[in-house]
Amino acid sequence: MRNNCDLLIDYFNGQLTKEEEEAFEQHLETCSDCKEELAELREMTEDLPFASEPVEPTEGMKNRVLSGVFGEENTEDELQESSSTTHSAAPSYRKEESENELASRYTRKQPRGIKPWMVTTLAAALMLSLIGNMYAFLQEPETTKPDPEEESIDQVVRRVTLQGKTSGKATASIIKQNENQILSVDAQNLQQLEGEEVYQVWLLEGETPYRAGSFVANQNGEGAVSFSMDQLPNDKTWDMIAISKEPDATSKKPRGNIVLSTKF
Repeated sequence: MRNNCDLLIDYFNGQLTKEEEEAFEQHLETCSDCKEELAELREMTEDLPFASEPVEPTEGMKNRVLSGVFGEENTEDELQESSSTTHSAAPSYRKEESENELASRYTRKQPRGIKPWMVTTLAAALMLSLIGNMYAFLQEPETTKPDPEEESIDQVVRRVTLQGKTSGKATASIIKQNENQILSVDAQNLQQLEGEEVYQVWLLEGETPYRAGSFVANQNGEGAVSFSMDQLPNDKTWDMIAISKEPDATSKKPRGNIVLSTKF
């Protein structure tokens, strides 16, 4: 059975159960070595940009990564032994200088207090984390491409031109989108509005008007509106479409003048 100190890396990586985690935190209160090593691990990794949720890679992938990491460790040990042999054979007047240079480089690469096993284990953990993030990215389902069968196919059911006593004019189209219908109105050369005035579109059955969207014109007198006809009674037979200039957008029935209109 592992002692509490052996659980440090699993605690750091969040791999302990709730009970094990609580027990280890109690152990931390009395173990200065574990407390110091945990602080050093957190200091080494606090600036690493982990952007995705951890994903557990497959066991085969783990084995390949870990074998590669520990294989590199063995190679480094052999190189250090070889380096020691080489320096022992060097002239005595260079020995002290070479050892100082090696100590300086080692100090720069490895923070004080970091154990060799911590560096190796941390490298393996970071490698597995990166592989897990890549695995999660590759397994994420594609959601940006819509299903071609779900795309709407638009069809113009009716198209008319609205005119009036001014130079303004408009085109109105009823467009079928799957099972729905959209009324699209595009107007030009309209007079400028003042205050809260709006242009209101009406669909009429007989003499009964129904609101079908409102809009304002830009400085060039251009305006447009798209209105879902699902908001209207579906049992109507439309006789006329008209555009009026209203004092505001709250008109339930035309209060202003009809500026453009046509029969269906």
